Amino acid sequence: MADPYLNLKDNNLEIIVLAYLIKHPDFIDEYYDKINEKIFFNLEHKKILKILNDFSNNSKNISIDGIKNYLPEVAKDTIQDLVREVDSIVYSKNSFLGYILDLEDLYLRREIFKTTQDKNKDISNFTTDKSVKDIIVQLEKEIFEITNFKKDSFEIKDFKSVGISSLKIIENAFKNKGKISGTSTGFNDLDNLLGGMQNSDLIILAGRPSMGKTALATNIAFNAAKIFKKENSNKSGLFFSLEMSAEQIGLRILAEQSKVESNKLRKGDLNEEDNSRLRKAFDEVSNLGFYFDDSPNLTVSELRSKLRRYQKNYNISYIVIDYLQLIKPETTRDNRVNELSEITRNLKQLAKEFNIPVLALSQLSRQVENRDDKRPLLSDLRESGSIEQDADIVMFVYREYYYLQNGEPRRKEGENNQTYQDRVSEWQEKCNNIMNDALLIIAKQRNGPTGNVELVFDDKLTKFTSKAKDRDISY
Repeated sequence: MADPYLNLKDNNLEIIVLAYLIKHPDFIDEYYDKINEKIFFNLEHKKILKILNDFSNNSKNISIDGIKNYLPEVAKDTIQDLVREVDSIVYSKNSFLGYILDLEDLYLRREIFKTTQDKNKDISNFTTDKSVKDIIVQLEKEIFEITNFKKDSFEIKDFKSVGISSLKIIENAFKNKGKISGTSTGFNDLDNLLGGMQNSDLIILAGRPSMGKTALATNIAFNAAKIFKKENSNKSGLFFSLEMSAEQIGLRILAEQSKVESNKLRKGDLNEEDNSRLRKAFDEVSNLGFYFDDSPNLTVSELRSKLRRYQKNYNISYIVIDYLQLIKPETTRDNRVNELSEITRNLKQLAKEFNIPVLALSQLSRQVENRDDKRPLLSDLRESGSIEQDADIVMFVYREYYYLQNGEPRRKEGENNQTYQDRVSEWQEKCNNIMNDALLIIAKQRNGPTGNVELVFDDKLTKFTSKAKDRDISY
């Protein structure tokens, strides 16, 4: 029977790596996180690597004679191969790292091959009780585990190293005095409160339907991309839209940038001036580092996989997810709260893994509607689970006008017409006064203050601006 791993192993390459470690024992500690027994296929080579690690941990001299003493059963051919390679190796750290990467690649290929072979059996076996969906979910999970095989990705750090890193952060903040440390949102008051969107932070933007969550998230994401462009940065942003199509988001952005009402754009009801402004806006925004992915029904694993690929090609420096409740769980659980808890936990891990801010939109529960004061609270987070716990920042967008406009006064029993009309007029005046008012409530910030940011909302352009003057991000 043919060896299924014939092209997925390299005996000589494993020998070369072991020979490097024998000749340069300092590599064992220096590249501890990269050298794993798993990447070796040959069982003898696995044993030799273990011995080398033991020698290093116990400060023992590493030699081929020592290996023979501890592993007397090791084959003569292996020893001869090691001796030959040790004698012929020319020192090159880059070459060594290249060999390690090649071994990792072979290991991953073997594991993927094995995993897919096992799943092929499940797929072809029609008597199995596993559904195709279950097989796919399990396959995704196993592939993810394969790609995260390395040992001790996050090692213990002493205070000296942590302190040095912390001082560098302080030093950079001092050098950039007056500037924010994170990714700018384009809203000065919000940036001052948050210091910008910080790397590794999970930021939740929540609100009831029609409050403008998507519009605000789009404004923030697009503002950041414009600022990157203005500063000649090669950084980019990525918008995962699980609800709306990329074209719908694009329409909003073009309306905002051209100052042509979105309703007119949808209907095509444009005059010559509108067309001119639209073309100019398109020319200005078309070369921004801002990307869309409108794939529906994504899991966090799929988000991670896509992000890894996109980041390599486009230097993705922040992402927006619209919205949280539309992300598919990796596995179906007994209740929605537990599913959402797993999703938010994974999103926080994703933010930390890629060291970027993750802005995720979330729905609020209907219990808001049952209170006289409609301003949202942390307890209103829909199917909250661990949303509040996992998030570094929780923000609520709130527009009083949304509720007031639906509350036209009713005529009371026995009320005369003048009194009733006075109340209606008062209501209409208040509606007009607050029509464009919006409030961004920072309800939680793990590493900073909470507070409110006053905004202005233009529903015709689906655009938010600060009441205070925002940063100039014109081209």
